[in-house]
Formats: sequence, structure tokens, C-alpha cells
Amino acid sequence: MIETRMPLSVSVVAPASHTNPQLVDEAVLALETLGIKAHVPSTLQVPRRYLAGSIQHRLDLLHAAYDDARTEAIWAVRGGYGCAQLVEHIEWARLPAKPLIGYSDITVLLDQCYRHGLPAIHGPVIKDALRLGHDADESRTTTRRQLLEVTDLLAGAAPRQFSLRRYDNTSPGIIEGPVVGGNLMTLACVAGTPCRFVAPPGALVILEDVGEPYYRLERALWQLVHSGALDQAGALCLGTFEGCTSYGEQSLADIVADVTSPLNLPLFTDLPVGHGLINRPWQYGKRGRIEGNTLVFS
Repeated sequence: MIETRMPLSVSVVAPASHTNPQLVDEAVLALETLGIKAHVPSTLQVPRRYLAGSIQHRLDLLHAAYDDARTEAIWAVRGGYGCAQLVEHIEWARLPAKPLIGYSDITVLLDQCYRHGLPAIHGPVIKDALRLGHDADESRTTTRRQLLEVTDLLAGAAPRQFSLRRYDNTSPGIIEGPVVGGNLMTLACVAGTPCRFVAPPGALVILEDVGEPYYRLERALWQLVHSGALDQAGALCLGTFEGCTSYGEQSLADIVADVTSPLNLPLFTDLPVGHGLINRPWQYGKRGRIEGNTLVFS
């Protein structure tokens, strides 16, 4: 059976760190093999330190991407650092309801989109399409599947479901609420700022990270807990923590359970979301339901 999809046209943005332009070009060509036309402005990046450009430059191109009548979504090249610098300058009221796609540092903008009533998708960035050229079959096929899941979500596909596991093996019954969250360190770093993360009532909060030792993850989580960011959350769901250095034999889930114990939050693990090869896309703020070992997006 031949798989067919409607062509998709997207605006490419670089709101955070700088990326080698050659890699951007290669990733865009890879996306074209999936029927995705990525529109890249000629001045996408004007490097400033490790950033893709000055605040004004990145802001102007973000606004222009939303204004582009040819495109149906806004897709970030990568994360890194820089999105929080843009938040207070974005003209949210003028932006059309085009979904923003990305993860990692893009978490800040995804959360702000949700707050301003705009659609957003936590999922692969443009740069991830480079894996379509990898020699390893698993890398190619998994990346292709996840990128096509993004196009399915943009096309209004039926709700998806993810498997997960309850930390203490008890059954908390059915838990429902908006699904929010993202990169733990990014969310912790904006605590106390105008773009701070605050979980809405009953929220199912997803957390993931990469390359951090456990003590730094605990520090970031402590900051979220004691800043009140998770006070109204309904559950905590851990994705992958790629390359995060353990401490002794204690698991990260044990540490998370300890730090969040004052909140008495149901804790789940093994969600297929994060910085590794497995990073399935999901609609930020979409209502979800945890029942048994499954998270279903409604």
C-alpha cells in the first residue's frame, strides 16, 4: 500500500542558537523527500555569539514566518538558547493560528503559545531530519515516522496514545488535564521571570532533558517545585533523560519522587519524548487522559 499525504509548506525559524547553514540546507532537502516544503529566508541567521542573531533579528524573522501566507506552520531549526529573550517582544495578538513546532529551548515559546491561545507542537526540530540520511535503519525509520506524525497532527489526524509506567505500580484511576511541559532545565531557568512556567489546573506535566548530571536535574526540579510551578498539576510524566549522569544506584525517578513528595503528584515514567532518537510529537496544551499505562490525547 502506497502511503500518500498532502504536501505541507512550513516556515523555518531560528529563534535560539546558531546552526551550521550547510546542515540547515541538508535538513531541508531531507524534509522534501517527505513532501514537506520548508521556506528558509535568505537571512535566517546572522550569528551573534552562539545565537542565530540579535534579539531584533530573530524577532523580525519570527513575525515574518507567521505572516507568510504560503505556509501552514512554523518549524524551528533547533533549540539551544535564546527563546526567552524574545517573549516580551513578540506581538502575540497579531499572530495567526499557525502551529509552532520544536522542543528543548523552544519549550519557552510553546508554553507562551498555549498561554496566548495559539497552537503548538512539542516534537522534532528541522535539524533532526538529518537522521533521514543515517546509515542505521532504526535511525532513519524512527525519524521518518516521527516527522510524518508531525504532518499528521497538522492535518488533524486522530488522537494518539503513548505508553508509560506508573512509578509506584499503584493505580491512581483516570487522570485528565492539559498536557504541557518540556525541557526541565529550560523551564527551571525561566522561573521568576515574565515567561515563567506555571502548570494549569490538573495539567499532565511532561519533563525531559539531556546531558545533565542528576544533581543538576534535582536542582532544577527543586526550583520548579518551590517556585509554585507545579502546585496545580495533576500528574508528572518523565520522558527520556539522554546522557544524564546517575548518582550511585538511585534512579532519577526515585529522586523526582523524593523532591516532589510535598505535592503528592502521581508520577509516571518511560514516556517516548526527549532528546534522543525517540521523540514523538504531541500537541502542547491538548487535553490528555492517563488510564492504566497509557496517555491518550483527546
